[in-house]
Amino acid sequence: MADLPVGKITIGPKLRKLRQNLNLNQADMAGELGISASYLNLLENNARPITVPLLFKLGQTYDVDLREIAEDDSAKLVVRLTEIFSDPALKEYRLSRRDLHALANQHGQAAQSMIGLFDAYETMRDAAYSEQRVDQSRIQPRPVEDVRGFLEKSGNYFDILEIAAEKCRKDANLRPGFIFSDLAAWLQSNHAIQTRLMPTNVMGSMLRQFDFHRNRILLSEAMPEEQRLFQLGVQIALVSCQPEIDTIIAGAGLEDGESTNLLKMTLSNYFSACLMMPYDNFLAAAQETKYDLEQLSNKFGASFEQICHRLTTLNRPGARGIAFFFLRVDEAGHISKRLSGGGVEFAKYGGSCSRWIPHHAFRTPEQIQVQFAELEDAHRFITITKTVSKPRTEPPYIGTPIFAIALGCDARHFKELCYTEKVASEKSFATVPIGLGCQLCERSDCQHRSVPPIGHEMRFDLTKRHVGLYHFRG
Repeated sequence: MADLPVGKITIGPKLRKLRQNLNLNQADMAGELGISASYLNLLENNARPITVPLLFKLGQTYDVDLREIAEDDSAKLVVRLTEIFSDPALKEYRLSRRDLHALANQHGQAAQSMIGLFDAYETMRDAAYSEQRVDQSRIQPRPVEDVRGFLEKSGNYFDILEIAAEKCRKDANLRPGFIFSDLAAWLQSNHAIQTRLMPTNVMGSMLRQFDFHRNRILLSEAMPEEQRLFQLGVQIALVSCQPEIDTIIAGAGLEDGESTNLLKMTLSNYFSACLMMPYDNFLAAAQETKYDLEQLSNKFGASFEQICHRLTTLNRPGARGIAFFFLRVDEAGHISKRLSGGGVEFAKYGGSCSRWIPHHAFRTPEQIQVQFAELEDAHRFITITKTVSKPRTEPPYIGTPIFAIALGCDARHFKELCYTEKVASEKSFATVPIGLGCQLCERSDCQHRSVPPIGHEMRFDLTKRHVGLYHFRG
């Protein structure tokens, strides 16, 4: 059974688009579903939530992915629209949160068009600031957003790469504890590529480099063993998995060259993770250990970050893991990597809520922390976080890069996680009220607030001093 969202499910724009793609009028589709045309019209306008039995009938009748069609895209649209209307260029046209929700829920296609238009405007504005000319027929989203959007649409799962990695594992006859040497030997015998570990002072800031002149892969000694193995797997993907990667890229519809290159890099990374953590074995181990991240790290010889990232890809139909989201944040609060999932949508720009536990992880380095949190819409989720360090390739006085890795899921999965299984009930755990970010959050009297929420005027009362600087009119 599909892992459907909890609570009311509204699918109006998706239902309308499905009907139009099938060239059906409302009366025809209503007849096939066994409902009235007027009820179908209410569903398409999000005036009524769809029931679970009707949702399953929809899936059976038209062979659609229930999880995909039931996923609430309106939250993502509201976040993006809020960001857009916070731009100074639209200062005179700011909409209330209620208006934004109405736009996202009832006119999703119009909202998407507005987002596309604003992205094009931003591209032209950025180019104008840097005194570059813009070919108006070739305005494209930024590569990172381009690729991130494709990964979300794909569910961050690529079966063709999973199969290719399994074949490579068998061909290389990988042995536990000797995976690096076995892959290096396979690369040598099948592609005449040698593998060499090089000193940090030779590689500089480079962690991996292919030497075309001598046909060898150079790996920096600055990397720990699991990262050396991962980068070796990336190189194998680049030389042996191009047909599969090219097939995925061809279906992605990316026209920008840098977006294509980034996607190729991302898919090569995906293949390498499959080599290190084969799907069936990894899913079984994850479920057996109740997603004990440290046990999984020891079992598969992978880093904490690699384990968390791999868990977000367990979306094979019929063999899914928990729907996790993933985030990596630096000490300044900048988000450098994120994968949406588990029903939680983060603001595209700006920092996350400082109440959220990844920002606290730096106080207790390399220790796992767990938090139950609740957003303004009452959506509750669990976050597991820990700090990790990256290979240092610069002088010691500059310091070692440190990040907080966050892995999270819907709170209803608390019994499936070793970190929360002893909790009597979802509501018995201390829950922290958080927001997507100060500009998007309307929680009042928050002493962590750094700026007032969008669409509200600041208020200063000379007769009072509160713990936070910003107070605002509703």
